[in-house]
Amino acid sequence: MFSSISVLSFILTLISLATAIRHPATPLSWDVFHAPELPSNAVLVGAPVNIETSHALADWVSGIIGQKTLTHIYITHGHGDHFFGIPVLQQRFPGVIAVATERTIAHAAEQLSCAEFVEFWSATFPDQIRTQKETIQPLPHNGKFYLEDDLLQAVEVGQSDTYNTTILHVHSLEFVITGDAVYGECFQYLVETNSAELRAKWIRAVDKIESLKPKIVVPSHKQVWDGFGTDNFEKTRQYIKDWETLLEVATSAEDLKEKITALYPQRVGD
Repeated sequence: MFSSISVLSFILTLISLATAIRHPATPLSWDVFHAPELPSNAVLVGAPVNIETSHALADWVSGIIGQKTLTHIYITHGHGDHFFGIPVLQQRFPGVIAVATERTIAHAAEQLSCAEFVEFWSATFPDQIRTQKETIQPLPHNGKFYLEDDLLQAVEVGQSDTYNTTILHVHSLEFVITGDAVYGECFQYLVETNSAELRAKWIRAVDKIESLKPKIVVPSHKQVWDGFGTDNFEKTRQYIKDWETLLEVATSAEDLKEKITALYPQRVGD
């Protein structure tokens, strides 16, 4: 099943924002998928939100790749918890290039231009958000780049828990890193998907990813014990459908929260 490719992907063990604030000692974990013999280069998907975690990730990556070269950091979408750590990682890995689709770069720029957005993150992680620079490079319009001879494909899937979402497809591994389009056992973020129409678009985004027929599915938001199976597709869709149903009968926001928590007691986050 594996080619010569090596894909490094990090997954914050979720660590919702609320968990990070209330329980700062919550451990983080990352997962690596690779062939028995690593090639000369590696690619990282995503960058953590804060300075401390970015250094922890850099230490982990260094231990995995040794003297090999980290060539790219791929950013799936414009939420800050997926790209704020880029300056730290570029400091730790000189020459590494952060890449994304043009729409993702525009999304990140919009987030950074919003004072409310910046103030939220700065208040949540005081003195832990590195000053951002315009360092994300656009991929070609076809979304393709390479890890040595192996093709990596950015696939635009549209609306998920935000707009202009992408995933990374590694066809030779039958492998997708889904960004925020597919969730593990964490409460799905629906603030930016706040209408029936947008929620239907999220379901269609999941369908599109599933149509690629991957065998390994990596969500961004997951718990330590979550697997990487295709069952994550249906779990993500069903949560949205259940939210839609409960929204019709809930008497208040607090009632909706209680109902969804009762239906999904194993999920974490706020």
